[in-house]
Amino acid sequence: MACSYLCTCSLLICSLLAFLVSGSQIQKTFLPVISFDEGYTQLFGDDNLAIHRDGKTVHLSLDERTGSGFASQDLYLHGYFSASIKLPADYTAGVVVAFYMSNGDIFEKNHDEIDFEFLGNIRGKDWRIQTNIYGNGSTSVGREERYSLWFDPSDDFHQYSILWTDSQIT
Repeated sequence: MACSYLCTCSLLICSLLAFLVSGSQIQKTFLPVISFDEGYTQLFGDDNLAIHRDGKTVHLSLDERTGSGFASQDLYLHGYFSASIKLPADYTAGVVVAFYMSNGDIFEKNHDEIDFEFLGNIRGKDWRIQTNIYGNGSTSVGREERYSLWFDPSDDFHQYSILWTDSQIT
């Protein structure tokens, strides 16, 4: 199942502290990595998005008022999308960190979506990740799955990627 319309790629923090690093070692070797200003627009969060000196890495954070988020400036029909994310540690119930593609800004009531949602955590419990693929804005044309992670995603950065071709999503 593939999104039928163009999507933007976004990363949002809807409640604590998280990090995004643009590009893994594989990406740096084989794929171009553009600067943040060249390819992305901040959606919300004022000072909660800090661009590092290299211009390609950003630090997203959360305070009492808001989280932070950004979206790609371009629309994509297919591609390889990847983020290196370190989740917030400790008690994070109510915190959602999402890495997703959606065309909801174009088709508000009937959008397509591909995403990773990292659900908040209570100390001592397993971390969970939820993946969603929606076609025409409906879970009946896609699927939603939850998985318990076998590692602690707050210990270090981990690479999360979506490979989206004209016939398959991996």
